[in-house]
Amino acid sequence: MKKAFSWSLILLLIVGMLSACSGSKNANGDGDKAIKLTVWAPEYSEQTMKVYKEIIAAFNEENKGKIEAKIEFIPRANKYAYEDKISTAASSNSLPDLLMMDGPNVSNYADAGIIQPIDDVVDDKSAFVDSVITQGTFDGKLYTLAPTESTVALFYNKKMLEEAGIHPPTKLEDAWTWNEFYEAARKLTNKEKGIYGVNWTLDYGEWIIYFSGPFVWSNGGDFISADTKKAKINEPEAVEALTFLQKFTKEGLVNLQPTPDEFETGKAAMMLMGSWEWNKLKDYPETEWGITYYPRSPKGKVVSPSGDWCFGISASTKHKKEAGKLLNFILNKENVLKVAKSENKPAARHDSFEEMKEWNEFPLSVLKDQVLHTAHPRPRTTSYPILSQKYGEAVQNIFLGADVKEQLDKVAKAYEEDIARKK
Repeated sequence: MKKAFSWSLILLLIVGMLSACSGSKNANGDGDKAIKLTVWAPEYSEQTMKVYKEIIAAFNEENKGKIEAKIEFIPRANKYAYEDKISTAASSNSLPDLLMMDGPNVSNYADAGIIQPIDDVVDDKSAFVDSVITQGTFDGKLYTLAPTESTVALFYNKKMLEEAGIHPPTKLEDAWTWNEFYEAARKLTNKEKGIYGVNWTLDYGEWIIYFSGPFVWSNGGDFISADTKKAKINEPEAVEALTFLQKFTKEGLVNLQPTPDEFETGKAAMMLMGSWEWNKLKDYPETEWGITYYPRSPKGKVVSPSGDWCFGISASTKHKKEAGKLLNFILNKENVLKVAKSENKPAARHDSFEEMKEWNEFPLSVLKDQVLHTAHPRPRTTSYPILSQKYGEAVQNIFLGADVKEQLDKVAKAYEEDIARKK
């Protein structure tokens, strides 16, 4: 009996040890229990959200029993509701494993410890366009990658320009200089008919720095110094660029209170607008339109804005390896192509972009040319939120007639005070 009891006890101990080992594997995600991953993204169109849901479902099927991901789309009730949610989650240590962010927020989030470097989990950085890599890099390390890119170009009404005898450039090397752009806008403005030479949206949001930044960079200016400690936005090159833009509003070539469809309905002959505009124009079949390159300073070359929403891995995730696997899956060739087509935006992967054949033909080829050859990201600094906000306010005032240098001095002062406080 003693021998039988001993063998039974040994058997029970072995079973217990195996159970403990099995439980340990489950806790680490190596057993039958799948690791749970959460993804945050801002609300998109129904079509794009459907595509992302399908991508996540395909990932879950491929990793069934090992990893299970869930995507949550956060409403943007106001322009910064999504960012506010991220800040709150960071404070309460409740961030998701993977999160999307707008391009200029990367440096701020990296510096604040909200996201972490991803060089060690990304499959192939070289697959992505240069502007996406630049946007996602902070302090020499890669923090984010994006599925799509964006740009801004000069859309124009074909009929109006033909009637005015104006022939917009079709090649990058022939891009209009500022003066040529101004003369075209002046010639196309017809105040009796209520037609403006050009339209550019006016708001206090991110658009102001996005569309006007290229004028500063093309003129040899910048917003901040290379080490991010000093402001340069009030230096002569930037002042000259904003003075040039002010001329349009002073002379009534731009409507200070435009309607949402001013260009589309023929009330503006040209429009500085993002690459997504061509999709909107499908709803206005009677409007014949074309695209030409971003106007350049006589002192420099064509510069176009770039930057789009991108994915990063939160610093608080307990599953970086698995989050990296999900990141690579979302950003593979096929899935980037699906997302880009759903948004009608340029794909941020070279191989995906090549599959979008319509972007090789005029006029969309202009947008592709800019994405690949003239793209410039917004300033990368931990004080970007202050810079963008104060600059937007200043430019609004400039367009209303305020002194350019005085307004840009205020931006420089606010930026340097904020960066000094952070340092």
